[in-house]
Amino acid sequence: MVSARRGPSDGMWGAVRCSFVGSDSEMKELRRLVSDDRHAEAWQRLRELAATTTSYSGLRSLGRLIGPIEDSGAATGLLPRRIALVGGGTPGFVADPLRAACAGSGILATIHVGGYGEFPGGLLDTASELAAFEPHVVFVLNTAHDLLARIAADTGAAQVDAIVAHEVGAMLAAAKSFHERTAADVVFHTLPVPNESRSAPLAWKLASSAESVVARFNLELGARASGHVHLIDNAGMAARMGTRQWFDPRFWYHAKQPMAFGAVPAWTAAASALLRGLLGRTRKVAVLDLDDTLWGGVVGDDGIAGLRLGEGTGEGEAFKAFQGHLKRLQQLGVLLAVCSKNEEAIALDAIERHPEMLLRKADFVAIRANWRPKSDNIREIARQLDLGLDSFVFVDDNPAEREQVRRELPEVAVPDMGDEPANYAAILSDGHFFDQIGVTAEDAQRTDAYRARAEAFDSLETASDLSSYLRSLEMIAAIRPFDALSLERITQLTNKTNQFNLTTRRVSRAEVEQIAEAENWIALSVRLRDRFGDHGLIGVFFGEVADRDGQRVLTIEAWLMSCRVLKRGVESALFEVVLEAARARGVDRLIGIYRPSDRNAIVADLYAELGFTRSAETCGEVRWELPVADAKAPPHFVGLE
Repeated sequence: MVSARRGPSDGMWGAVRCSFVGSDSEMKELRRLVSDDRHAEAWQRLRELAATTTSYSGLRSLGRLIGPIEDSGAATGLLPRRIALVGGGTPGFVADPLRAACAGSGILATIHVGGYGEFPGGLLDTASELAAFEPHVVFVLNTAHDLLARIAADTGAAQVDAIVAHEVGAMLAAAKSFHERTAADVVFHTLPVPNESRSAPLAWKLASSAESVVARFNLELGARASGHVHLIDNAGMAARMGTRQWFDPRFWYHAKQPMAFGAVPAWTAAASALLRGLLGRTRKVAVLDLDDTLWGGVVGDDGIAGLRLGEGTGEGEAFKAFQGHLKRLQQLGVLLAVCSKNEEAIALDAIERHPEMLLRKADFVAIRANWRPKSDNIREIARQLDLGLDSFVFVDDNPAEREQVRRELPEVAVPDMGDEPANYAAILSDGHFFDQIGVTAEDAQRTDAYRARAEAFDSLETASDLSSYLRSLEMIAAIRPFDALSLERITQLTNKTNQFNLTTRRVSRAEVEQIAEAENWIALSVRLRDRFGDHGLIGVFFGEVADRDGQRVLTIEAWLMSCRVLKRGVESALFEVVLEAARARGVDRLIGIYRPSDRNAIVADLYAELGFTRSAETCGEVRWELPVADAKAPPHFVGLE
């Protein structure tokens, strides 16, 4: 549902007409399904339309249909999230479109719409409606107008810097206060320059010009934003769209509307992508064609010398620039793989020997160059990496290949790349497939870790039995209490891991710090290396020790591991260390919690395998118990460092 208080723009919505990308017949059919109480069919169709609709009116209509479907109980398969919209303007006009965009991204959003100008007061007031709503995420639709109103034309650079620093400091202080009370993430926006405030030709000579002030603000906000504060780049989106399309002064003056109706689909796409990132549902793998995707030409026909790549032609430079974009994504933790209809030896020769290639064999976690259907190759890569198909983006210039993958693998994202390589990078960026909310050292090393996993997978394929395979990996685990250098990665892992995750509990950086410092918690991280490479920090465990019913009890609040080390016995090694820590604390009994999700069925029986007895089930949460005196870790082949 959307809880809303009326603002100045409410009465204007009906007067605005925007085109709906999608036919009137599709909307009529969707409404007919709802009115006929065919809610399950309506829900599936609504999610499909929400993922492809790119107009304000279309998204708004879809958002308003979610309520009746949710009331029927048919709105299933999405992760529920409470989202608040506040700002210096009136944010209500984006609520329904955002709810639709969230549905298309796998999120069932309940949205609180703050009153006009409810920032920063709503975040600071402990008795506010916003505080009572207890949002997971707050979007603050901040604008440039109040800031610019405080700066006169003759304001000098030092005073401008002071005003900007004060403004950013006040915003971040309000966000910190709210986060510390609620653990909510807070989202601010970089600022575009309002059309009517532009100062050309003096724009960059005057410290007080709108252009200069806004640029200083954006840099200051980005530099000072902490882990619980995230940014949506409105300035960048407005620059690409055009500021006249992004912002309409008529609706600002009449309704305090911070962006034009036509800008809302771009904003909701960015906002829903950020929410996916916070939930660990960002796509992880770019599967790339070769011919006319990473280079111009067909290597099997044209040979290496005939490929168009690099300096000399505009097309060649565009392909090289696209490879540079992919290389930067890889450095942020995105995995790259090749899926090409080619002879493998010829493809590898071009990858390794062409002098203008920025991506070499070592940059790819998997290479499939053969004549099989590309959907089959992608399935095999997913199995090899032990990642779900919804982690993949398929990038291919050929519309027939794209359609084949869409039809066979609907979970895979397949953007329409067109036939102009100069646009390839922008198409991936605008799709928000790989939007990151943070970067850790493990992200930069992810290609090496997954390539090591792929090599280990190949080793398993040739092993005579599982025990000999696991022994051959020569695994060494470093299991340690949480430390300051690992807190960022621990936070990231708890918010991104979905498969081996017993409770799916998401925690903020502040909560991780509190757990690390608390004396009544056992908090452990796991780093793993094997003969193929170092996998980095791949596991997290924490539980609270308390006295209950005359016994000392350890309740396991979170136990999760990266999917790239599943089925290796690392959980047994960790359990061995947990038992040692529990006995050192005088723990008599362990309580394990399992909260089922749509992704963590793989660990449904873990506690049973460790000797726990099922004790209770309430609201879908299963509790398991084990006396410490009876506990013993299963055998494993992981050395402890």
